[in-house]
Amino acid sequence: MDAHAQAAITHVFLTHAHLDHIKAIPFLVDNMVSTRPEYQLTVVSGIEVLHDLRCNIFNDRIWPDFTLLPNSDTPVLRYQEIKDGETVQVRGYSITATPVHHAVPAYGYLVSNATQDAFIYTGDTGPTDSIWKRTEGHRVRLLIVEVSFPNELEHLALASGHLTPTLLAGEMAKMPVIPEKIYITHLKPVHRDAIASQLQALKAFSVTILEDENELII
Repeated sequence: MDAHAQAAITHVFLTHAHLDHIKAIPFLVDNMVSTRPEYQLTVVSGIEVLHDLRCNIFNDRIWPDFTLLPNSDTPVLRYQEIKDGETVQVRGYSITATPVHHAVPAYGYLVSNATQDAFIYTGDTGPTDSIWKRTEGHRVRLLIVEVSFPNELEHLALASGHLTPTLLAGEMAKMPVIPEKIYITHLKPVHRDAIASQLQALKAFSVTILEDENELII
């Protein structure tokens, strides 16, 4: 992604602070502070997640504190706290946060427009409840949900806050209406084939495995 495309990113809604979910942010702001001094990125998440970023990443030891660069008045990086049930408006969309069940504090997001068409991104989660209740009153067209382990590793999935195909089926039963499109992310590479086969065997709904090169138009 070139600098022009990077500068079009104004907000990042962060689900949690695990490395695989935050690793691009330090390099993004580092790229921009030296090439586009007017650029600002706002990272939105729960207070626990933002605390982890401040203390463990942007702490002037692991990586510079970009909330002070190029200066404290117009920093390249800003934090914005969002609480359970709160909504942030960005470019005509309403993004509402809901805690999900993971090994660390984590949030999923419901993104809706003015007509209440919506999609959900769960981030990393094991069996959970609140985010499905959040869909009431919305036409959820699309769901992006994780499935990290095959069914035979359900014990590991539950211990680490993740889903299996069978656990996913249980989560879908909690939704008022199953979305038209369901995309699966976060498959552990070593278990990808087994997970894909078990997902295909589900009868109540069909899913698509989301690939890195996919672009979703919603």
